[in-house]
Amino acid sequence: MQTNAIVIDNYGDSSKFRDQMIDIPELKPKQLLIKVAGSSVAPFDIAVREGVFKNDFALDMPAITGTDVVGKVIDMGSEVEKFNIGDTVCGMVGVKGFGAYSDYAILGQSKAAKVADNIPVEVAAALPMTSIPAYNALFDLGQLKAGQKVLIHGGAGGVGSMAIQLAKNSGATVYTTASDRNTKALKQLGASRVIDYHTEKFEEELSDLDLVIDTVGHYTYKNSFEVLKKNGRLVSLVEEPDDRLAAKYQVNAMYLSGKFDNPLSKVVKLVADGKVKLNVQQTYPLTAAGVKDAQDYYEDNHVFGKVVLLK
Repeated sequence: MQTNAIVIDNYGDSSKFRDQMIDIPELKPKQLLIKVAGSSVAPFDIAVREGVFKNDFALDMPAITGTDVVGKVIDMGSEVEKFNIGDTVCGMVGVKGFGAYSDYAILGQSKAAKVADNIPVEVAAALPMTSIPAYNALFDLGQLKAGQKVLIHGGAGGVGSMAIQLAKNSGATVYTTASDRNTKALKQLGASRVIDYHTEKFEEELSDLDLVIDTVGHYTYKNSFEVLKKNGRLVSLVEEPDDRLAAKYQVNAMYLSGKFDNPLSKVVKLVADGKVKLNVQQTYPLTAAGVKDAQDYYEDNHVFGKVVLLK
């Protein structure tokens, strides 16, 4: 069986995307074959296209990229137990596997979650890459508990806006950094205070926090040590731990890596119950031209939430 896929032949800018018919690999025992209904654009997808990670993992060219996926299960491996043919599922496809920018995608059952009927396809298409790192950072590494105080940097981004809601739902007090234009929206998501990074210095405004989630890096990461209480926790999605600063401020610095149980089903339930929302700022067709335009738009604009690709 073949599928039309959107591929790149080498690393580079968004002009590299083109269509090609590709053979679909034989499914492994615990894999699902998905008829793709949608995907999204994440910073990770752009970095993969540009070759940022080529020394960590090399893509076999021509390569199908795209990480988020939503669609119907049309076939599955012999050891799949959690899903049935016809189920609508979302999840994250493997980085070196059969990517989501295609008519069909391959998804491991451990990376998938069944999508509730009341969740729009454009929301499901953007959930995995926002909710999984946000949940892992907050609870698996960050060990956030009810009653604690957390600062989430980059609150207007996909991961940041999801993390605000997950933290608020857990009973934590949430602070975030973002542009002033997003203050009202982020407070509606659950932030007690939004610090405008253009005009305010968060390290002068906050102190005695239990946890900081860093999605920005650089000086934002370094200055975050100052706002934590002794034995507080700093989890970064972009910076390796600075052991010198961690020792100086007597805090725990961590980088989001490692394997955790997939929290996607928990987040899907929160979305279905109306407790978590996902803002889709722009949608594009899931075509070679659409992927190019969507990734260009993401890079050229301050996106609040997600940019989604739909069939």
